[in-house]
Amino acid sequence: MLSSNRPPLGGNDGNPLSRSTTSILLVLCITLSSLYVGVIIGIHVASCDCQERNESNWNSPIRKVEELARQKAKSQVVEPYAQTKNDKPEISPSRNDRGSSLFSESISHFAQGLARVSKVDLMETFDFGVPINADSEGLDALILYNKQAALPSNRDIARATRYEDPTKPLPLLSAKTATENCDTMNVVLMNNPGNTRQCFAFVGGQYQSYHVQRWMRRPDEDGPLNPDMPLKLTSRGWTKNGRQEFVPPKEMQVKQHQERLLTYLTEADGIKSRLKTTLEKMKQDTVIVLTCNLGQSELLLNFACSARARGLDLKSVVVFPTDIETKELAEGMGLATFYEEKLMASIPKEEAARYGDRVFSDVMFAKVLCVQLVNELGYDLLFQDVDVVWYKPPLDFFLDKSMPVFDVYFQDDGSRQERYAPYSANSGFYFVRSNAKTRHLFKQLLYSSDLISAWRSHQSVLIALLAEHSSVMGLTVKIFSKEMEELPGGLQFHRKKDTMKKILSGKSKAFIFHMSWTENKDDKLEFFQQMGEWYLNDKCIGKGSHEIIGAESGESQQGILSKHCCSTEPIITCHYRDKPSKIPCLNSPLIIESGKKFYKAFTPPQEGSFW
Repeated sequence: MLSSNRPPLGGNDGNPLSRSTTSILLVLCITLSSLYVGVIIGIHVASCDCQERNESNWNSPIRKVEELARQKAKSQVVEPYAQTKNDKPEISPSRNDRGSSLFSESISHFAQGLARVSKVDLMETFDFGVPINADSEGLDALILYNKQAALPSNRDIARATRYEDPTKPLPLLSAKTATENCDTMNVVLMNNPGNTRQCFAFVGGQYQSYHVQRWMRRPDEDGPLNPDMPLKLTSRGWTKNGRQEFVPPKEMQVKQHQERLLTYLTEADGIKSRLKTTLEKMKQDTVIVLTCNLGQSELLLNFACSARARGLDLKSVVVFPTDIETKELAEGMGLATFYEEKLMASIPKEEAARYGDRVFSDVMFAKVLCVQLVNELGYDLLFQDVDVVWYKPPLDFFLDKSMPVFDVYFQDDGSRQERYAPYSANSGFYFVRSNAKTRHLFKQLLYSSDLISAWRSHQSVLIALLAEHSSVMGLTVKIFSKEMEELPGGLQFHRKKDTMKKILSGKSKAFIFHMSWTENKDDKLEFFQQMGEWYLNDKCIGKGSHEIIGAESGESQQGILSKHCCSTEPIITCHYRDKPSKIPCLNSPLIIESGKKFYKAFTPPQEGSFW
């Protein structure tokens, strides 16, 4: 294996690699390490995991944010040797069989040619499902061919992939040409996190693996990388700061998981029968699933109030409350509910103090359960957290007939932490098609709820299963780019000022807004109030249904709360001048000491800017 801090292998000292071959492979390693798609994830088989795009399928609400990058990349693709009609061009005298081979005989069993392809072109031609980063438009991918028969059909191009020519770089081909004779394409997605010095060992003549092993110079316990340590097999949960985040669950966590699972398995038949009756009464082929406890109920009420203020129908929504108080509140807003006290008895009523704490982790069990049950009953579903507001019916986005077909679709979380690799899927807003693959996926997620407690993240466990099921079962996963307008969230709120101004002015193509990337409920509430996305009257905050309706408690509860709790206009309150706001909040404090004003000066809101 080549290393950046050791001399390259020579060409005439008995080593199997020639000097020229060493240089090529060193370039290969360096180039691969610069590619940014995600973190090393394992190997995918094209026939299972790569959706070859039919461009006619993309005339839909989806806006390909990669379009400019893709067109720019394609304009740079120049086939180095023109193909003739009979595909048998004249042989270039400067490149023939007497040239130096890129690969020695000892590695020819798996390396017969090498070509470049624009990364964006490759990922547009074959949709691997992972988000494409717009800032990597100028990078290339490398195609390594294992047999001469896999090389492109054009003989000059084929020779260019096999032999050295000091006057020309590796050929830059279109993705279609580069892969035209590949029966199988193994795809490895990689990044160079923290500018660490990386090597890539391609070991041929071995039993095929569909995972990438990760080796690091690290201590045995937590701690940063240490160049004096030997390379050790390492979990992908090992962060660049030297902390292991993917750990086995503790005995207490396993016991809690077993108790919950025992209750589920004991009661499953009755639960599914009752849920089936609830869903049939809704008369919807596709449903929108939410779950909520009392501590987060204000966000649920605001979701319902904001949708009603925009005249959006909630007949497809079913709420899985974790306590009786939240059930009454949801039904008071006219929402369909399904409540199972035995299953939800272990879920805390209070709100989580912060992301990843004990309450947060326990509530995640309800998120797994509600999706698994609806999915197993054969319904396609959209799951969303309660910190989502709608601008347009989100099912219109996912049910558009021109939508390319995947098993699951996720909003891009935007975070590129290694524990979210390779998908960075946001587990608070995603669409699932009910089929054998997804039913197995979510049953496995349910059976893995002890890991959710151990890792303090429903998201990390789900993404790990997405990667594994993609590799093993051929599950197709699509992550919509963080740059697209239709599905904005916390990343845009905190880092994309121009995008937020477009949303606030009502000129965005957004279907929803997801207030992710927040510490707790209080932050969500304040940010929504400032955005002009808060429609819940103060008298309904932190109260149960009977406290709100008072003397009217004897009336039918279905839908009664909306007239007490919902404002027809947004209730705007300034909190921080360095966060997006519907109106300039110039006199408000900074939430971040070094923050910059969202508005430089007062600008009166345009007429009709309130949605």
